[in-house]
Amino acid sequence: MKSEEMNELELEALLKQAETLQKQSQEEEGVQATYLLLAKSGSKALKKSEKDLYIQDLKVGDIYIQKTKKNLGDTVRVVPLAFVSLYNEKDGTGKDAKFYGTWSKQDALQFPSCENVTFNRQLPNGHILVPVNWVCVYLPDHPEIENAVVAFKSTGIRIWRDWRKDAQENSTAFATLVYNLCAGDYGNDDYDWTDFSFNLEGSLLESDKLTALKTLKKSNEIQEAVQSNTFAPKHTVIPTEVKAIESKANPKSLASQVIEEASDDNLDIF
Repeated sequence: MKSEEMNELELEALLKQAETLQKQSQEEEGVQATYLLLAKSGSKALKKSEKDLYIQDLKVGDIYIQKTKKNLGDTVRVVPLAFVSLYNEKDGTGKDAKFYGTWSKQDALQFPSCENVTFNRQLPNGHILVPVNWVCVYLPDHPEIENAVVAFKSTGIRIWRDWRKDAQENSTAFATLVYNLCAGDYGNDDYDWTDFSFNLEGSLLESDKLTALKTLKKSNEIQEAVQSNTFAPKHTVIPTEVKAIESKANPKSLASQVIEEASDDNLDIF
């Protein structure tokens, strides 16, 4: 065999190996979400005193991305790609509880329920796993935004369920539907609050079949990852003492810690 042919075969083998290794690495990391957040009266992004988080010209009711400080305005067109139930790892239940990462529902359910809050899960290291609900979305007017997620907190579970029901009832392939996402007012007997609201605009099958092909492909990829348990990162539970040592050895900057917390502003527990 000629040396050139051998080089081609070796190159092809290496490319296949690289593709496999890259896929495995992505599965270990899970999806790197870009959270769409709703500006509320208490949002840090509205406060000039929060220099690392403040977004100029952001108003209550606007939708924004904290990590890029991008203001998307008071209405955003989105296509729901998948409705996913996950768990957030935290070191407590209070508002100042530190966020450690996201777990798949399948992995989280291996751990026992907490005694005082049965829908939370107790980890051996003292942390808890708290349910959270995502709508993975595609933004037709902002195709550069990847892995966009609308995450719902405790009072938002009803909105998440209603959105999922509406999408399923309007199409057998809900990843072809376009919704207008904006702020909405909600309430019960005890208090009122603001959260995301959704309104159906129409179908991509009628207005933009090329984008429909793209969103269907993305939706299938996400749902396959959820079913194969590769959507969320892989986790290894280690004792709290080890985590403390690691945090001292690899301290994060204050800005990165605050941004991490801000990305969890709308992910309160239920």
